[in-house]
Order: sequence, then C-alpha cells, then structure tokens
Amino acid sequence: MGCACEKQHVTIQDNKYYVQDQIGQGGFSSVFLVKNTDNRKFVLKCILCHDQKDREKAWNEAKVHQLLQSSGNKYILNLIGCEMIEKSLEFSKIPTDTFLMLLPYYKNGSLHDNLVKPHYHMDLKYVLKHFQLICLSVKTFHDLSYSHRDIKPANILFNDNYEPVIIDLGSSAPAKITVTSKKEAQELLDDVNERCSMTYRAPELFNIDINSVIDERIDVWSLGCLLYAMLYKKSPFDLVYERGDSVALAVISGKIYFPPNFNESVNSLVKVILTVDHSKRPFIDDILESVKVVDELFDQDFNEHTILKSNICNV
Repeated sequence: MGCACEKQHVTIQDNKYYVQDQIGQGGFSSVFLVKNTDNRKFVLKCILCHDQKDREKAWNEAKVHQLLQSSGNKYILNLIGCEMIEKSLEFSKIPTDTFLMLLPYYKNGSLHDNLVKPHYHMDLKYVLKHFQLICLSVKTFHDLSYSHRDIKPANILFNDNYEPVIIDLGSSAPAKITVTSKKEAQELLDDVNERCSMTYRAPELFNIDINSVIDERIDVWSLGCLLYAMLYKKSPFDLVYERGDSVALAVISGKIYFPPNFNESVNSLVKVILTVDHSKRPFIDDILESVKVVDELFDQDFNEHTILKSNICNV
C-alpha cells in the first residue's frame, strides 16, 4: 500500500482524518499516521477484509478493545473509533472492504524499536518496573477470560511517560480452548502460524493434539521470552531462528542460554516462567508475586552494596 498525498482523508464517526504517511505494514493490515482538523496526530489501522470471516475477525478485534477498555487499564491501547468501509480506499489501491481503527499516536516508539538501538540499555530496576506493568495488563486480559496471544517487543509501545502499553489485539482470543477434533486442531494451528510470532510462541502451540487444552498460560510463556529480551535484547530463540535451525525443537527442548555474570534471581524468574509443560507453568498472578519478590531482593542487595561501599569509603 502507498499513500499518494496528505489531502486524502477518511471519515470515522463523522470526523475527518487526513492521511500523512504509512508507518507500518503487517500481514493483515497497514498502519498510517493521520491528523484531524485540529492537526492532532492519530494512528489509523486499515484491515483488509476479503470475505465475511475477515470482517468478523476485524469486528472481534474492536470488541476486544472495547471489553478491555471497560476495565480502565490505561496500559492497553485504547480504540478511539472504528468503521467498516465497504469499498476500497483510494490510498489502499486494493478493491476490497476495509475496516478502519482509529488509535492513539505514541511518539516514543516500541520496545523493539528501542532494543535494536546499539547503545540502548535498561537497568534492572527499570526492567522489573516495566515488566510488572506489562504483566498487570496481561492480567487484565486473563481476568476477562482472554489471551493476547502475541506478546512481543514490537507489540509494546511507550506512552508519553515512557510507560509500556500493549497494542495489536488482532491475535486475541478466548483464553481457554479445548480441541475436540482434528479439524479444530488444524484450524487453531493455522491461526497460530499466521498471527503468533514464532520466537515468542508457547511450546503447546507448535503441536496441537486432539483433546488438548490451551489456556491463558500461552501468554505467560511469551512474557518469559519478553523478559529475556528486555534483559538481553533478544528472545532466547531469536538466534535459533536467525541460524535457520528449528525454533519448534528449540522451544520444546526448553534449553535456555543465559549470559554469565547476571542477576541470578532474575534469571531464575525467567526459567520458572519458561516452563515447557504448560500444566506446570505458573499463572499471571504467580508471576506478579514472583516479580515483587525479585524486586524486593534487588532492593535489599542494592542497599547492602551501598552500605558496604559507604563503610569501605569511611575506613
């Protein structure tokens, strides 16, 4: 898709928004920077709908937004407005229905944008604080019986206060699913392959068996990979993917490499979260409690180190 000129506009709930530039492209949507008549910036997500199934998925994404907004959690992206356009938009150049979603614009980019910067670094206290906020947002999903299904650095934006905001609810689905047939297993696998990033995907989503139960702990696994990335700048399975080796085998093996000389309490937390057997993997409330404990241990270690340093200086 390409944007021809900024005079092109769309109307959502009787308000005009002028297209400025294309700022993103996904497998199912394109993302544009737009401005309203007051020159305020927004993000316009355009989802192509080729058939009724696509239309239902688009409307479902909007409904999940609205459900989560009712919780009052400000760390999940708000939906400002939406509209189904039953013809192609001029700037989309594709003759199909388009579902428009108007979203807030955040100038500070995503966690991924920051992690790929050569000299970007988050100290451990900062990592734990932000990870806790992300976990609280995931808890909001789970408390409403939904899973996000695609937690990763690219789906974490920073708001104006540099606080993490979860975005892209296009993969979200009911948290608990019982697979009762081969057809259901294949449909779920196809959906996962299309919408869930491989290096953040839970082991149980690589091989889906009949009578298996998938629950919200698929997000917990993704959170473990996310925490690892916040510490070491990549998912524990990104290097496997980059080498061209089997990510599925690496994930199912559960073998995680940790660089030396790092905080053992945090590494232990990552290991607990990345439990391959999903029936033994902790729930989000357990993770939040563990993060609190690790944070307190870090404060204790920091204070002891500060006291020791002070005593040495006074000798």
